[in-house]
Amino acid sequence: MNSNIFWKIAFVVLVVAWSISEMNPPIGRDLIGHFEKTAQNKDAAFDEILAKARQLEKTHKARSYGNLVDAVGANTVITNYFPSFDVSNKKDPTRAILQRIQKQASGQIQLGIDLQGGTYFVVALNMQTNIVRLQKEIERAGTNDTLRASLENELEAANDKGRILGQAAEVMRKRVDSLGVAEPIIQPMTGDDRIVIQLPGLGQEDLDRAEALILKAAFLEFRLVHERSEQLVDDGIIPPGYELMTIEERAEKNGGVKGQKFLRRYVVSKNPERGMTGKYVRNARVDRDQMTNRPYVIINFNAEGGELFGEITTANVDRLLAVVLDGELYSAATILGPITGGTCIITGDFTIDEANELANVLENPLEVPVIIEEKRTTDPSLGADSIRSGFTATMIGLGLVVVFMLIYYMSSGVVANVALALNLIVLLGVMCSINATLTLPGIAGILLTIGMAVD
Repeated sequence: MNSNIFWKIAFVVLVVAWSISEMNPPIGRDLIGHFEKTAQNKDAAFDEILAKARQLEKTHKARSYGNLVDAVGANTVITNYFPSFDVSNKKDPTRAILQRIQKQASGQIQLGIDLQGGTYFVVALNMQTNIVRLQKEIERAGTNDTLRASLENELEAANDKGRILGQAAEVMRKRVDSLGVAEPIIQPMTGDDRIVIQLPGLGQEDLDRAEALILKAAFLEFRLVHERSEQLVDDGIIPPGYELMTIEERAEKNGGVKGQKFLRRYVVSKNPERGMTGKYVRNARVDRDQMTNRPYVIINFNAEGGELFGEITTANVDRLLAVVLDGELYSAATILGPITGGTCIITGDFTIDEANELANVLENPLEVPVIIEEKRTTDPSLGADSIRSGFTATMIGLGLVVVFMLIYYMSSGVVANVALALNLIVLLGVMCSINATLTLPGIAGILLTIGMAVD
C-alpha cells in the first residue's frame, strides 16, 4: 500500500476514534444507578442512602440530583465509598463527589433549554443603590477616620463595574451549584451590567428556590438592640437612629403551646455596630442542636472580623445583638460574654433547606442588589417534542440523501455516504469536546450540513 494513503487512512481512523470517544456516552445515564455502580466499600448505611434515593425518585422523577442530595443528608460523609475521588482540598467533600458523579452520568451531547426545558434569566445589577448606601455611611461616620477610610475604599471598589460583574457571576454560579443543576450557563453580558443565567431541566420547586437564591443579596449586618427595647415597644417610642423590627418566634420557646408562633418586636439600631457586616465572613455551615435536633448556622469570621466581633461582644455584655440579613431580622440573642473565637451562631425556626440556603448566601454574598429583568421558561414536555421532531427530521433528511446518492451515483454514492457519516461523527465529536450546547437551530444546522456535505 502506498505510504501516503496509509497515513491518510490512519489519520482518518484516529480522528474518528477520537470523535467517538468524545461522544461517549452521548446521552445521560441514570444518576442514581451510576452512583450505585461507582461506589465501593458498600455497607448498610450506603444501602439505606440508595433506598431513600430510589424512594424519592418515584415521587420527584425530574430532580434526580436533588433526590440524591436529600438521601445523603447534610451531615453524612461519603468519601469512604469513593476513594478514587480526590476531594481532600474541597470545603464540602460530599457535595464535590456528588457533583462529579452527576458530571460523569450526564450525556456528552448537551441540550439547550429549548430542547430539555428550563428557565432563562437576565439579571441586572443595581450598583447605584450600593454606591448611595456607602455615601450615606461615610456621612454618618463623622470624625471616625478609621471607619471613613474603610468606607471610602469600599466606595472606590463599588465603582469598579467589571470587578463587581465578575464577582456577581461567580457568586451566582456557587449558589446555583447548590441546586445540582446539570451544566448551567452563567455569564456576564459583554459591555453591560447584566448576567445571563440558563438553568436547564428544573422542576417548579427547584426553580422557585433558584429564583430566591439569585435575588438574595445577603447583606449581613450585626446591630445592637436598644437597652430598653421592650419598654420602648410598649410605649410606642422609636428613638432617633433606631427602627422597629419584627421576628417570628416559636411559642414553646417562651412557655407557650407547642407548634404555635408569635411575633416579637425589637427596637434595633439602623447601622451595623462598628461596621460589622458580612464582608468579614470567611465561611458558613449548618449544624444541628444535639438536644432539639434543630438546624442552625455557624459563621466563621476572618482574622479582622474575629477581632472586631470580639471587641463588640466584650464592650456589650448582657445586651442583645441582632443579626439582620437583607433588612430582615433573623435573630436577637443576649451577649453572655466576650466571643473572641471568631465564630457566631445564628439560630431560628429554620428547616434544614432554609438553613442550607442561609449558609449558602452568607458564604457567597453579593456586593450589590440584583433584579430579574427577563425570565423565560420552557416546559420539559415541549423540549421532548422538539427533540423527537428534530431527530425525525434529521433521520428523514439523512435517509433521503443516502438513498439519492446510492441510486444516482451508485458506487461513488457509497463513498459519499461513508464520508457523510464520518463528517457527522466528527462534527458531533468536536461539539462534545468544546462543551457546545445543542439547540433547535443547531439541529437545523446539522440537517443543512448533511445536505451540503455530499458535495
